[in-house]
Amino acid sequence: MNGGRKKWELEKRLYTKDEPQIQGTKYVSQPPNEELRAYLFDVRRTLDRKDTLLVDVRSPKEFSGEITAPPEYPMENAQRGGHIPNANNIPWATAVNDADGTFKSVEELRKIYESKGVTPDKDVICYCRIGERSSHTWFVLKYLLGFPQVRNYDGSWTEWRNMIGNPVEK
Repeated sequence: MNGGRKKWELEKRLYTKDEPQIQGTKYVSQPPNEELRAYLFDVRRTLDRKDTLLVDVRSPKEFSGEITAPPEYPMENAQRGGHIPNANNIPWATAVNDADGTFKSVEELRKIYESKGVTPDKDVICYCRIGERSSHTWFVLKYLLGFPQVRNYDGSWTEWRNMIGNPVEK
């Protein structure tokens, strides 16, 4: 759904609270695709590499350490503020249009990321606080811009900031 709830409401689409009647079925899932995910050890290795980029998609105030939680989640403070060393701060919402929440054009998206050195020839790891906002950026880079190597660090800032010995920049 390009635009999400905001666009849905602007278009005056209907909501329902009716619970759908779903027929049961048997589903056998496949093993997870581990190529989509970055782990703590993957991120640690990036600290000394030039071919891998970290994209921190949190707000500038979270990135700088000025605040330790998004305003809408004041009870979910981090123990330490800041960001993973050498990370690029590109807030996830820069990829969408303010008016209706739809994605910006491919040309606009390319300019946003390339201006921060995020290019398809690099290994890119996205992170945020818990991996949710960064999954949006992962989608933009992987499917809208066609980056061949992009992963989501779902441990994100919550894991990084809690680990003893992990360096933090402000």
